[in-house]
Amino acid sequence: MDEVSISYGGDFQATITIERPDTLNSLAASTLTALARAAAEVSARGDSLKVVLLRGRGRAFSSGLDLRMLEPDCGVPVREIVRGGQTVMEAFDAIPAVTVAVLRGAVVGGGVVLASACDLRIAAEDTYFSLPEVELGVPVRWGGVPRLVRELGPSLARELMLTCRSFTAEEAKAAGFLTRVVPPAELDDAVRELADTLCEKPAHALLAVKRSIAEAVELMTPARDGF
Repeated sequence: MDEVSISYGGDFQATITIERPDTLNSLAASTLTALARAAAEVSARGDSLKVVLLRGRGRAFSSGLDLRMLEPDCGVPVREIVRGGQTVMEAFDAIPAVTVAVLRGAVVGGGVVLASACDLRIAAEDTYFSLPEVELGVPVRWGGVPRLVRELGPSLARELMLTCRSFTAEEAKAAGFLTRVVPPAELDDAVRELADTLCEKPAHALLAVKRSIAEAVELMTPARDGF
């Protein structure tokens, strides 16, 4: 099975799915490459797509960086991992359509950063978030620091990244990180409703407003953190 798949539904919608359920959709170097390629593929469709969903197969969105990548004998230089993650975030920034992260189960480390690269985020009530990088002895990378500061607010982002404590979907919703939180059994219906609402909008206006918002946010807090 490919590590990332793309499916198309309806006239204006695509879904990118991380296909590593046995590892809670952890992000290996090859997964990052596949995600960047998937983002480029849907971007190439231009304004023929209005919505791109991003989700993980199985019971988790993503457990973050595959920790085997941090082992000395993994064979992948740290700079390549950093560059690969940054490339993915930039590739998702470049998607013309409105991107929606569909969150359930674990959303950890790089998974949180990946979700933050989407325009909207909707989560099941049992979703939990964590940024454990400092405990692992590494900084938050892939442009995660400025992204999380602007999406969570500086005070909460500072606390979560420095203490590494986990946080709930309700706390993320209260901070403005999530668009909506629903019972797990209602997640698919809620995502379908949101996607249908977006797809009903005129493409030119929808995508133009997305671009304008992205440009305004980038001016306030550029998404590159120097790592």
